Amino acid sequence: MLAISRHVLLLMALTAFVPAVRAEQAVDPALNGYCPASFLLMGKAVKGDPAIRSEYQGSVYYLADSEVKKQFDADPEKFLPQFGGLCTVALGGSYGNRLPSDPTVFRVVDGKLYLFSQERAVKSFDLKPAEYIAKGNERFAKPMIGGYCPVSYQLTGQAVKGDVKFKQTIRAEVYHLVSAEAKAALLKEPDKYIPQYAGLCAEGVAKGKRYVADPTVFAVVAGRTYLFFNAAAKKTFEANPNETIKNADANWPELKKAKPAP
Repeated sequence: MLAISRHVLLLMALTAFVPAVRAEQAVDPALNGYCPASFLLMGKAVKGDPAIRSEYQGSVYYLADSEVKKQFDADPEKFLPQFGGLCTVALGGSYGNRLPSDPTVFRVVDGKLYLFSQERAVKSFDLKPAEYIAKGNERFAKPMIGGYCPVSYQLTGQAVKGDVKFKQTIRAEVYHLVSAEAKAALLKEPDKYIPQYAGLCAEGVAKGKRYVADPTVFAVVAGRTYLFFNAAAKKTFEANPNETIKNADANWPELKKAKPAP
């Protein structure tokens, strides 16, 4: 009994130095932590409460309070920003740039939420909202990787065109999937299936270049999908994939800032 008591006391002493695990683990919330329902329900951008959260299509949202959470959970699509939260004017403007937005700069038009990168952008939007929205809708609907299913590369070993009826928006990008099962797989593990480097040529990224890839030329290495400009680029990659991936991973953080991926 004495040995057991000492053992218990030792455990108690050790656990006193172990930080308590919070019920709410740290996450990177969507919309920079602003409540997605506050724009429509309150007419303003309100920071959500990390303790009151909802997950939808792979993203975590902080809600302002429990009542707001109920309304959001009942119909998330009603409250989420258009174009995956990209800047409406940048996307619907002359160049079709896919720029992140500032959640505090917004407009609600016909019950839909539109975000902008800065005040100057929203002023431009106010001059011709219908034009920006129409062009934004047209561009945003264009699927990534030429409409090929990002899941098919790994599940079937082939490049297969997706179907628009199984489209899915992930991180402000639209993908077409081949089936409901493929869509579910993408939602569950987007990092596993979405091609690396925003679908650009992996060999090019390793050399510090942004080359548009051919979505039918690909390789899967260690559970990750890589696309290539052409068969020659893939052959070069396959000669030393580990070194190429290492270089591409090192280049990507800066390279992806150069301009929006195609």
